[in-house]
Amino acid sequence: MTSGLLPAFPDFAPLSLEHGAAIEEAREQAQPEASELTFPEIFAWRRVRQTQITDIDGAMGLFILRHGQRCFYPPIGARDPVRTMHRMLSWLRQQGEDGFVYGLTGDVVTRVQTDDMLVAEEDVDNADYVYRVQDLIRLPGHRYDGKRNHINHFLQNNDFTFSRLKVSEIPELIDFENRWYTHRHRTDPPGLAAENQAILELLRNYGNLPVEGAVVRIRGRIEAFSIATELNRNTAVVIAEKANHEIRGLYQAINQMFCEHFLARYTWVNREQDTGDLGLRRAKLSYHPHHMVAKYRVRLRRSS
Repeated sequence: MTSGLLPAFPDFAPLSLEHGAAIEEAREQAQPEASELTFPEIFAWRRVRQTQITDIDGAMGLFILRHGQRCFYPPIGARDPVRTMHRMLSWLRQQGEDGFVYGLTGDVVTRVQTDDMLVAEEDVDNADYVYRVQDLIRLPGHRYDGKRNHINHFLQNNDFTFSRLKVSEIPELIDFENRWYTHRHRTDPPGLAAENQAILELLRNYGNLPVEGAVVRIRGRIEAFSIATELNRNTAVVIAEKANHEIRGLYQAINQMFCEHFLARYTWVNREQDTGDLGLRRAKLSYHPHHMVAKYRVRLRRSS
């Protein structure tokens, strides 16, 4: 499963672009549900999370720093993920750290919950919101009245274009992202600085990553963008989306147009987590998710 590029655990290499093909091959075989487990997402956050990579039991081990704690993503491609997580966490404990595996989903959670050495704790603030793509395109029924009203206002009051993001537009888009962050960072959560750094990393490497994006221009100026990648065969994940907050209906419009023109081949779109931010939670719930992807943190039991 893993590439000869990877050192054997417990040695690590800093994550780089050259690991992209191996991670995407592993993702394609694993068909993950957690929004973090795509190469563009992992790569974008690599500096913030000090991401390192290793070959552990023939699987891909990704070692990160999250909120000041060292942890692993679930091993991608592990034949026996429970055994591999034992190895990961035992090694961390030997380093004197009570680390964890972040973002475990699916049937493996049940196996962990019956394991004598591991404990799984649901991470409610990091559950992913998943929507039907066609719902976000059509916005059917009374519950989407407000969204349609915002979009209609935008369409009627703005001279705009919507188009595929070109690599040549990246410098202008970086300028937009920096302006957006400068405007918002004084009032938004501290995590916004880390998100801004990750988005800039994504944009600077846009042409080398398996992503597709779109921009909205108003009177020729970029005022919104959205970027997505494939999470699994049925699901896309939107990994970055920003718009000028002062333009009514722009966020709703780019959401709808991007789904219609870029994501219609998928059944689902994962729009990531709310990280416990109540304003973001209200915004995500207002689009009526079809379901949530529950994620768990896995630790060694204290007595292990």
